Amino acid sequence: MNWEQLGLLVGVLSPLVGVPLGVISLYLRALREHQTTTMTEMVRRIETMERSINDLLRSTAEFEREYATKEEWVRESMLARQRLERLTEMATRIEAELENGKGMAVELGRATAAMVEVVRQLARTRGEPVVEVRSEK
Repeated sequence: MNWEQLGLLVGVLSPLVGVPLGVISLYLRALREHQTTTMTEMVRRIETMERSINDLLRSTAEFEREYATKEEWVRESMLARQRLERLTEMATRIEAELENGKGMAVELGRATAAMVEVVRQLARTRGEPVVEVRSEK
């Protein structure tokens, strides 16, 4: 085979080989561009997720600062329970004193009635007129 025949063969086969090679090279270029845009999009999404995670960590830290720890909560609840017990004791004591006050009023009424009766008897023994006073109960 000489150069002329080889040149003719290459000339005839070049469109048959060149077109598929051109298509393959364009397809590979499109794949590379698609991969580049996909990587760019993934990097953007990862950065967005990192920002969201940082915001979540910051919010969690603020949330923990706003609320008491378990130990502080237990301490506060025990203090509240002690204060509630003191209030209950005071209410019971006040109720007992009020009940004693009612009893004292009854006793005072009895003592007054007894004194009135003694005064009446004394008045009768001296012969003085006795005035009847009726009280409404």
